[in-house]
Amino acid sequence: MNTWEFDTTIGQGSEVVTVVYEYENDGETTYNESIKEVWFEGKNVIGLFSDEQFKELDIEAAMRFQNHKLNYKLEDV
Repeated sequence: MNTWEFDTTIGQGSEVVTVVYEYENDGETTYNESIKEVWFEGKNVIGLFSDEQFKELDIEAAMRFQNHKLNYKLEDV
């Protein structure tokens, strides 16, 4: 498994969290992409999200990862 990280804001207070996104790479494409961890103030808080909040974050992560892949060579991903 490979990982890619990005920062985003969540919640009404727009708190900054770091999302760890994991994926597999066969040299031509990526697959099995999903959020592995969400870090806030040194703690993994992934279990604190409602289903709806997690789905929204997962959509954001997928879109950001696709954009990342378009801007960098696949072997760099």
